[in-house]
Amino acid sequence: MVKLEGLHVVTGAFGYTGRWIAYHLLEQGAEVRTLTNSIGRDDPFDGRVEVHRYDFDDRKKLVESLKGVSVLYNTYWVRYTVEGQGFAHALAVKNSKKLFLAAKEAGVRKIVHVSVANPHKAPGWAYFRGKVIVEEFLKKIGIPYSIVRPTILYGHRQDVLVNNIAWMLRRLPFFGMFGDGTYPVQPIYADDVANICIEQGKLSENTTVDAAGPETFEYKEFLQIMSDAMDCRNIFIPIPDLLTLLVGQFMGLLLQDIVITEAEIRGLRQGLTASSEEPLGTTSFRDWAKENGNDIGRIYRNDIKIRKYVK
Repeated sequence: MVKLEGLHVVTGAFGYTGRWIAYHLLEQGAEVRTLTNSIGRDDPFDGRVEVHRYDFDDRKKLVESLKGVSVLYNTYWVRYTVEGQGFAHALAVKNSKKLFLAAKEAGVRKIVHVSVANPHKAPGWAYFRGKVIVEEFLKKIGIPYSIVRPTILYGHRQDVLVNNIAWMLRRLPFFGMFGDGTYPVQPIYADDVANICIEQGKLSENTTVDAAGPETFEYKEFLQIMSDAMDCRNIFIPIPDLLTLLVGQFMGLLLQDIVITEAEIRGLRQGLTASSEEPLGTTSFRDWAKENGNDIGRIYRNDIKIRKYVK
């Protein structure tokens, strides 16, 4: 393996996607720095990653943190809007623009931006609309870029969405399913996304690619694969989206978390978590589920509690 040259910056290396990008960069011998709000989290890299705090309101400091950088891998975003807690799609758009402008001023050679699959197919939803705005802004600032659009990520202890679906499957023999469950999902392993991002970072040309796994399932089949792997006996019941959202909100109150969002339900129902492109991921979700069925969904991962923002 050829050693990666230069300094590589990963936003959110203590989180999920960013963690595995940083991990694989280190495996390839790269010098890695992270920008993060999660200063309070345990360091999974034992000091091998240089840590800088995001400071979106201090342009000079942000530029300094990006000087001498070969590739910036941007995973910064927010999953939902929660008033008063620093979570807002509009704020994420504003901060992303500041980050890209600082990267340009600092002379960053390439930006690899992690977006989401099919953002243009849901322009009326704040989550997807924000993703489109950020993509278009990046294309215009004059830095070589690669935009990577993952479908639905899974794998490792930091996984929230798929892990928490598995957690509910373990505890709810009757599982409410959005509609008839025939819409497609194309899950991709977190390490595959990381490696796709790193390969894109090596390119000089501008690119936009989907990051999708090698298998496409109907949603009900996706649930059944997890249920079988965990040796559960679930009965899947089609229910209206609104009722699903209300149930999710009720469970969120019990768990003090945001279990599911309207954008996630609608994205699944419209097949936005599948790609029409040739899959770049290589890991089989079916095989992964069989190998990890004893472990997945054992612990509920509270998304709000694990996001520690330093004010």
